[in-house]
Amino acid sequence: MGNALARRHKSDKIYSSGNSDSSCNSSLSEFTSTNIKLIGGRPFIDDEASVYILPTDWEEADRIQLEHFAMKHAFDGNYAAPLSEIIKPGSKILDIGCGSGHWSFEIAQEFPDANVYGIDISPNFPVSIKPKNCNFQICNIVEGLPFKDEEFDYVFMRYMVFALKQHQWSQILNEIKRVLKQGGIFECVDRDILPLSAGKTITAFAEKTEDILFKQKEIDVRFIIKVEPILKEMGFQNVSCTRKHIPYGKWGGKIGEIWRLNSIKMAETFRLQMPEILGITVEEWDSVCAKINKERDENKECDVHYIILATKDKNNNIIARKKI
Repeated sequence: MGNALARRHKSDKIYSSGNSDSSCNSSLSEFTSTNIKLIGGRPFIDDEASVYILPTDWEEADRIQLEHFAMKHAFDGNYAAPLSEIIKPGSKILDIGCGSGHWSFEIAQEFPDANVYGIDISPNFPVSIKPKNCNFQICNIVEGLPFKDEEFDYVFMRYMVFALKQHQWSQILNEIKRVLKQGGIFECVDRDILPLSAGKTITAFAEKTEDILFKQKEIDVRFIIKVEPILKEMGFQNVSCTRKHIPYGKWGGKIGEIWRLNSIKMAETFRLQMPEILGITVEEWDSVCAKINKERDENKECDVHYIILATKDKNNNIIARKKI
């Protein structure tokens, strides 16, 4: 059932919350006319709304679905938090940057007595083909979270490094802490731009990308490394970090091949903007990507993911990591 729900039909309606009090709500027509730009015939969020540099269309949604199921298999599940211990009937779960809703769908099915809320700046989620306990809402999180204090038992956020400026992280993490209940758990997942066993080409490329993207868009592409100590400084308790590796290429078996395909698709999408951002030609971009692809297989590289857990309640010692 999860697969069928995740691959929503293109005719499915776009959903926006009916809560007129929320400043994050928007109709599709308003969003499209004011926040979308076309690059290479594909829609991207306008720079004034977000620094996110990947498109918001069906082709990208298909890639994200591939990525989601690869991660689920590699991590042996959709989450690291001990949800069976904290999620009860009526509990609320928040998925920040939900995209097309794959993760939200599956969590809603796993916990049918809980209520799952997915928010994203792009209206790429369905309304008619979804679990009844799954709700979606358009929201630009840099403007704040449109929820009450201490409303959620669990907040999940994945792959937001390329969507946020460095200075916006502090505000967003404070908002997450605000909407978490006492004893609520926050889980943050992202990958390091520099893989394990990195070759010389991708090392040089990552350094250049990190420097230029930060200067142009204020994106710290390795910010996930800083999240654990920041959460501790904010007063979160039981903060822990696990590193999980996903292999790249034939040596990693089926997951390695799927992850290679995902990386190639992502590089093709980045090709629409990154050559201009980095000050290189499209031909130079293609050449670098080909070298990186070859080296990653030869060096048996792995993408390094950081899975960070933290609890709001200083007296709650419930975070005993689930094996992933």
